[in-house]
Amino acid sequence: MPAPALRLVCFAALYGAMYWALSSFWGTGLAHFVIDTCTVAPAAWLARGLTGNGQIVAAGASLQAPDGSIRVLYGCEGTDVLMVLLAALMAAPGSWRGKCSGILAGIVLVYLLNQTRVLALFYAVRRAPAWFGAIHGLIAPMVVVIVVVAFFLAWLRWTAPSPVSADVAATAA
Repeated sequence: MPAPALRLVCFAALYGAMYWALSSFWGTGLAHFVIDTCTVAPAAWLARGLTGNGQIVAAGASLQAPDGSIRVLYGCEGTDVLMVLLAALMAAPGSWRGKCSGILAGIVLVYLLNQTRVLALFYAVRRAPAWFGAIHGLIAPMVVVIVVVAFFLAWLRWTAPSPVSADVAATAA
């Protein structure tokens, strides 16, 4: 099997395994940890800090204010795009050191992107409800995908061996 096809199979297997594992443990408290603790509570803290509005609170999976609220559901917490990125990073060529740095940076990037998306949706529902559907269903997902793909391509370029070092290695051998 050619290397690109093998990498594609590896990517699909890794993504499938992560999806299965997440789905298997989602109802065991993992959902509350990911959504309530890691997504909604920090979003409420950020929203309060950005606006100075002490009435913005996290209530389980809901980010609430007197003038509107949103509920973060399964699929809206960023794990889907994170699993795709992690599978791509692990299946891509490169050293384990490069992969680990890509994984750590990717986790931070996806988390920050998702927090930004949650806050944008929260403010959209409160200030521009007509925009909520477009932001939720098209704009935010598209931005997340574009940024994550750009990150992955930049990571590939950063971790790829330079043509000069490959020529030197070939000459030395």
